[in-house]
Amino acid sequence: MNRCKVSVGVLLSLILLCIFSLIEIQKQCREYLTIVDNIQTAVDSGNTEQALSAFDTLEKHWKDYHEINGIFVNGSELDSIREIMSGLKPLIADEHPEVNSELHKMRELIIAIYQEELPEIWHIL
Repeated sequence: MNRCKVSVGVLLSLILLCIFSLIEIQKQCREYLTIVDNIQTAVDSGNTEQALSAFDTLEKHWKDYHEINGIFVNGSELDSIREIMSGLKPLIADEHPEVNSELHKMRELIIAIYQEELPEIWHIL
């Protein structure tokens, strides 16, 4: 009977961990998307200084975003976001037209991180 109780306890712990991780990933992705949207808004309005300031905020929050999501998500998915970030600042400073496509790619990668963690019925079965 004790083995059954321990097994149920372990199973419940894993389920709670999965739920917590999904909630935390969603929270982190929303916060990071908000910063990316701030950059996009500044770029669209032609305010380079504000866009660079928002980019600095993006870089400042990268370490926390990477460390927290790195617990639950494969690190290579996060590396692709970092690759885009590394070339984004010069594009913003030069007001290059490619900034919009890079921000769009970053946005899609962030959304994909959360969507890949959503449980689907055929994965559970």
